[in-house]
Amino acid sequence: MNEHTLRTGNHANPPEAAATRYWVNAHTVRIGSTIMLFLILVIFAAGAWVSDGFTDKRITGVGSDFSVFWSASYIALHDSALQAYNLDRMMVVIHQFGTLASGSDRLLPWLYPPTFLLVVLPLALLPFWASYLLFMLATGVFYVKATLGLLGDRVLPRHRAWVTVVGSPAVFVSVLMGQNSMLTAGLAATAVTCLDKRPVLAGVAVGLLAIKPQLAILFPVVLLVARAWKTLASAAVTALAFAGISIAVCGWKTVPAFVESVRWAQANMIDDGGTAWYVMPTFLAAARAAGVGVSAAHAVQMSAAVLAVCALIYVWRRTTDSGLRIAMLATATMLTSPYLRVYELTWLLIAVAGLVSHGTRFGLSSGERLVLVLAWLLPLYEFANPLVKLPQIGPLVFVAVAVIVVRRAVQFGKCSAPATNARPANLHASTTQPAPSRR
Repeated sequence: MNEHTLRTGNHANPPEAAATRYWVNAHTVRIGSTIMLFLILVIFAAGAWVSDGFTDKRITGVGSDFSVFWSASYIALHDSALQAYNLDRMMVVIHQFGTLASGSDRLLPWLYPPTFLLVVLPLALLPFWASYLLFMLATGVFYVKATLGLLGDRVLPRHRAWVTVVGSPAVFVSVLMGQNSMLTAGLAATAVTCLDKRPVLAGVAVGLLAIKPQLAILFPVVLLVARAWKTLASAAVTALAFAGISIAVCGWKTVPAFVESVRWAQANMIDDGGTAWYVMPTFLAAARAAGVGVSAAHAVQMSAAVLAVCALIYVWRRTTDSGLRIAMLATATMLTSPYLRVYELTWLLIAVAGLVSHGTRFGLSSGERLVLVLAWLLPLYEFANPLVKLPQIGPLVFVAVAVIVVRRAVQFGKCSAPATNARPANLHASTTQPAPSRR
């Protein structure tokens, strides 16, 4: 009788045997992530080689979205913050300093509120590529740390888990495009992780999501459900102060300019997105790409949003487990927002991390593991889909993840640890199985 049997009472499944029970386990995940990370580095190296260090704008797409951030900063510093919302002015600066060649018909408007304009304001103090590297490094480190915080101490050894995050397609797409999605997802993960022990800090993280209000819209719902009054108050104060400072710095006219940019995006990128629908994992985009009319597509999106919010409320009432809570919150946010692009799938990765965290204590079935792998790989499908125009499957993957979360909330909602005969998780081999407790 070995030490594992003595501690767990599990005679049939010692960790070394259980680790190979499923083809998706700690070993295969680590190998797959390492291979993906290697391929990502090769892609970036090849891109740098053929584009003469990313200076040939005819063939490089690295940092295309970051061009908008840097150019908005440049315009605000050299002209006025309001002019960042002027599409013609924006495109002149992007063609001059960014990654798009002159003559390109691609439009990259500034669609963010003045809160994010305040955040990016210093970017143009550095040259474009130095600013890009610093921004991606800072937000990337924050995101990896926040995601590993969701995994918890039971995912051992944690220093290997970072490969699964850094080598993920979600991070690859975010870095390739130069987006802020690692920052927003990291703030969401931090908020949920800190909710119980550091409620004020959790509220600050929620308030800072004012840089992308559509991604923060469900936080008031879950904070009310959780009766997290300190966090709710902290979030409100942070968001109001953030908005006030940004308006004071950027000017109050940036507010109606932002509203007008939202209307432009609604008309040109959501209702009539064309190719953009294939990189938008929403039910609205899926319906529009399939030929459904605008009104009917919005009805489909609204129905999905209502069901997602109902599931979110149920999960947050049913369990206090941070893994299930962040998984449901991230998934419901993606199902609710009518405007969601492939780079925002960093949020899906924190949902995967939350489920893995729960799985280390309660086990994961083969079907659940398959869904998590599909979710991890989804950004590759979405990123390549404009070229092949396959059906938009992103929302279906979200639904599959949501179903797993709800089912686990029903089954394990009131438990803080699995029963002694529970199946071990085996994604990252766990050697202890604590006794159950009831809250």
